Amino acid sequence: MLLCLVAMLAACSKVSPTPPATSARTTSPGQVWLAVLGSAEDPNELDAPYAELVGSLGAGSVTHVVVSPSACYSGLPSRYDGRYVLGVWDATERAVRAMLDPAGAREGWIGAVASTCVD
Repeated sequence: MLLCLVAMLAACSKVSPTPPATSARTTSPGQVWLAVLGSAEDPNELDAPYAELVGSLGAGSVTHVVVSPSACYSGLPSRYDGRYVLGVWDATERAVRAMLDPAGAREGWIGAVASTCVD
């Protein structure tokens, strides 16, 4: 019995270390990075900021800009519950920030979320 305990402890001590975090962190399957730039109870209130953001990002990025109910994303802070969010998404945090910087946009929140709605 003692031999089994020693073998088990030795096996547990061989766990590989966690890799260091980087600013290019990716998400789990089914998740994306989302930067929330604004929110409103009425999605129409986000029309002007949406148009301004799309105009500053260019046509190639338009598919990465969303106005969606907050319920479409699991992982958002509760302050967005019941609201619509204006956001920019991509596969990595670095990619999201790369879109925001040239546009001069500043996020109110950024993090990994899972999209629960289908377009």
